Amino acid sequence: MRKFKILVLGSLALMVFSCNNASSKKGTSEEQQTSVSTEQVNPDPAHNSKISLDWAGIYEGVLPCADCEGIKTTITLNSNHTFSKSEIYLKGEKESKFDTKGQFEWDESGGIVILENEDEKHLYRVGENILIHLDINGNAITGSLAEHYILKKK
Repeated sequence: MRKFKILVLGSLALMVFSCNNASSKKGTSEEQQTSVSTEQVNPDPAHNSKISLDWAGIYEGVLPCADCEGIKTTITLNSNHTFSKSEIYLKGEKESKFDTKGQFEWDESGGIVILENEDEKHLYRVGENILIHLDINGNAITGSLAEHYILKKK
């Protein structure tokens, strides 16, 4: 009978210790997620792309296209907040070219440029010598084609 009590008490102690350990790990994970989320929502205003990077220049790449081989895209960002954008839809011999120009704006975080004209609005996250094409809501495009949404600075 005494061995049974010791076995039961030992099992209970093990379960209590295991639960405490799991909850402390869970708390750490939640704290890390909150920290990452906060950093993305409230970036340090002194260290954003607008202020810290040499963002003016020419960026090139081929963006994915649903009904063609790709969209050869060239974007020029000028230090006076103007842009020019050239898009060539690669459709074999039937290539279509579209050029747009205008003013661009920075979002509140200073990390995203907004290229907008009468017809369309495009968002790009500015990184070190790259522009990352974002979806209409300002989110990075994920999946197997994600790397194809990056324009590189010349």
